Amino acid sequence: MSMRKTMFLFFVLGFAFAASPAAPQGFKSLVNQGNELFKKGDYKKALDLYHQAEADQPENPELYYNIGSALYKEGKYEEATDRLQKSFVTQDIKYEAMAHYNLGDVYFKAGDYQNAIKSFQKSLELNPDDIDAKYNLELARKRLKEQLKPEQNKNNQQKQNQQDQQKQDQDQQDKNKQDQKQEQQNKQDQQKKNEQKQQQQVSQNEMSKEDAERILNALKDDEEEVQKDVRRLQGPSTYEGNDW
Repeated sequence: MSMRKTMFLFFVLGFAFAASPAAPQGFKSLVNQGNELFKKGDYKKALDLYHQAEADQPENPELYYNIGSALYKEGKYEEATDRLQKSFVTQDIKYEAMAHYNLGDVYFKAGDYQNAIKSFQKSLELNPDDIDAKYNLELARKRLKEQLKPEQNKNNQQKQNQQDQQKQDQDQQDKNKQDQKQEQQNKQDQQKKNEQKQQQQVSQNEMSKEDAERILNALKDDEEEVQKDVRRLQGPSTYEGNDW
């Protein structure tokens, strides 16, 4: 899809001159010559003549319109926008609709699809039957959608990356908390094991002492029994007197 035609108001200029007998002949001649050059595609020379005519009538809205149109053709969109906006000062609704139409073209060529849409909509408000304005409006909407899509994808990707990073950070925090909790639990378990081991060692030491005392007592008892057995085997002692 491509843009439909750009509208020019040469006939409006001619009408304005016919309705204004006071318009200087030099002014009309310069504008007419400029229009002929414009038709031939020599926009630079047409601009030169329009600017010369502007010296005679610097506030002429129709001249603003043709200057803006020529600037548009020269690719000077910012200057064209300024002149076309100044051309809105008119009582002719059809003329104003065409001015908004051409301004929409300027915005479209500059890639400013939002303002292009506004200009085409304004043109259609003034001239609802303009098929070209309807076509260009839909085309501008399509281009705006295409223009915004990469930006939306970029924003969605940035949002997804941010969410992924937040999730990763949260997962790491949860892991750190779990690791700390596990480490603390391990310390507590190890401390408990150490305490139990110490208690076992103390208990073993106490049992060993008791066993030692029991064994000593048993040995003592056994010794006494052995002494008794020895005395019994020796029998009663006798006195045989002196051997003299």
